[in-house]
Amino acid sequence: MKRVAVLVLLALASTANAAPKTIMVLKAEGTADATTRANLDASVLKLAKNLDGKVEMGDITLTDAAAMVGCNPAEAACKDDVLSTLGVDEIVATTATTVPTGTNVTVRRLAKGSAPRAAQSTMPAGKPSDAKLTQDVGPLFGVAAMTPVGDKTPAPPTTTTTTAAPPPTNPAYEDPSTQTAQVDHSPIDNSVSAAPNGEVVPQQDKPRSYRWQKISMGVGGTFVVLSFLMWSKASDTQGLIDAQPANTPADFAKLQQLEDDADGYAGGGNLFFITGIIVGGVSAYSYWHGKRKAKARTAQITPMLTPNSAGIALTFGGVP
Repeated sequence: MKRVAVLVLLALASTANAAPKTIMVLKAEGTADATTRANLDASVLKLAKNLDGKVEMGDITLTDAAAMVGCNPAEAACKDDVLSTLGVDEIVATTATTVPTGTNVTVRRLAKGSAPRAAQSTMPAGKPSDAKLTQDVGPLFGVAAMTPVGDKTPAPPTTTTTTAAPPPTNPAYEDPSTQTAQVDHSPIDNSVSAAPNGEVVPQQDKPRSYRWQKISMGVGGTFVVLSFLMWSKASDTQGLIDAQPANTPADFAKLQQLEDDADGYAGGGNLFFITGIIVGGVSAYSYWHGKRKAKARTAQITPMLTPNSAGIALTFGGVP
C-alpha cells in the first residue's frame, strides 16, 4: 500500500529533473472555506515565483502528502521524506484558519538542509487582499513591501478662514493627530490553534496506543503454552503405544490409532509453538520499538522574529 502511495505522489509531483532547483507550492489547508483557500493558493503561487528556480503548483496539501508517505508532518524527518518523495528541493505550505475577525494565514517554506521559515498574516473577511498578503508574507519570498503603482496622494483641500474649534477640556481627551501607531513585535506563540468558535486551545499530541501489540503478545504466549500441553499429550500417548499389546488384529488397529493421535498431538504442538514465537516476537519488538521511539522524540518550538517577518523554528531531537 505504501508503494502505491509513493507512485501516486510521484505522479502528482510532475517535477522537471533538468531544473537546478524545483519548488512546489502545496494547496492551502485549514478551516477556511474552499473559495478563500483557492484565492490564497493563487496569491502564494504568485509570491513564490519571485524565488530562483522552477515554481509549480501541487495538487495536494502537506497533510495529505505526509499521510500518503506514512509520516507525521510534526516530525522533522517527515519534511525530508515528503521532499524526497515529491522529488523537489523545497515546498511551500499554507494554513488558513477562520477566526471571528477574518482569516489567519500562515505560510511556511520547507527546504532540504535548513530550518523551516514562516510568516503570518490576518486577512479580512471576504476575498484575500493581495496587497495585505504581500505586505506581511512577501518578505518570506524576498518581496519587499511597497506602495502599489498608481497610488496617488489626494490633493489637500482648499483652505478656508474658518477657525477650528478648540479641543475639549476633558483631560482624558487625546488629539488623534498626535497618536502614534504601535506595532506589536512580541514573538508569535505557535503552541495554540484557533478553534472554529474563535476560542484558542493548546495543541496536545494524542499518546500512541499499543493495544494490538499487547493483545498479540498475549495470544503468542497462549500458543506457546498450548504447544507444551500438546507435546505433553503426545508423550502420554507414546507411553500408551509402548504398553499396547500387538497380538490380535484389534490390537494392531488400536496401536495404529494411538500412533495417529500421537503424531497429531506432536504436529499440533509444533505448529502452536512456531506461531506463538512469531506472533509474540513481532508484537514484543513493535511494542519495544514504539516505546523507545516515543521516549527519544523531543520537540522544541522557538519563536523567530526578523525586521520584516515573524515565524517559528521547530527543533526535533536536538536537530532543527
